[in-house]
Amino acid sequence: MDNVLDDHQLLERIKEGDAAAFRMLFDRHWEGLYLFAWKRLKSKQDAEDVVQHVFMKIWEHRSAKNIQLSIQAYLYKSVYYEVLAALKNMSASREEISAVTEYTLPVFSGVLEKLSLADLNDIINKEVGNLPGRMQLIYKLSREEDYSIKAIAEKLNLSEQTVKNQLTMALSRLRKPVFEAVLLLLLKDLMFP
Repeated sequence: MDNVLDDHQLLERIKEGDAAAFRMLFDRHWEGLYLFAWKRLKSKQDAEDVVQHVFMKIWEHRSAKNIQLSIQAYLYKSVYYEVLAALKNMSASREEISAVTEYTLPVFSGVLEKLSLADLNDIINKEVGNLPGRMQLIYKLSREEDYSIKAIAEKLNLSEQTVKNQLTMALSRLRKPVFEAVLLLLLKDLMFP
């Protein structure tokens, strides 16, 4: 099927929720997009994150995707914008770094010492409990039971890429609520020592 269907045909199948078509589109374009991102970011992890994010958006918004021109051009343009956003996030000025180092870090380091590991674990466990079933299981196998991607894929009869995608989405979903909860704990501790 990979050689028979073009990108637009795959996209039509993806709109209908065809995970195999999504996988084919991903496999067809992953390496080129990754190299494109890596040449600009010079970081394996950041380049992988950028490309994963583009494909996650395609899957999440699959029913609304209506790409008339070249899918490949659309993917490269999407990765380009993600790279720009990543570079923007990385490029804090020296003054900002200096101000954070001089004024903010000393205050928060004292508070962080008081923040118990149990509090943090409770927050993470609560948020993990809110993940969808399969994503939650993959996260727990990876983070709590220390299974490798390959071992999780074999245990759950999934492809390794599916496991990676689910783990990436889990971490993405956990990042914001865990950060906000920790921030609230920090603020509470600062206001009521």
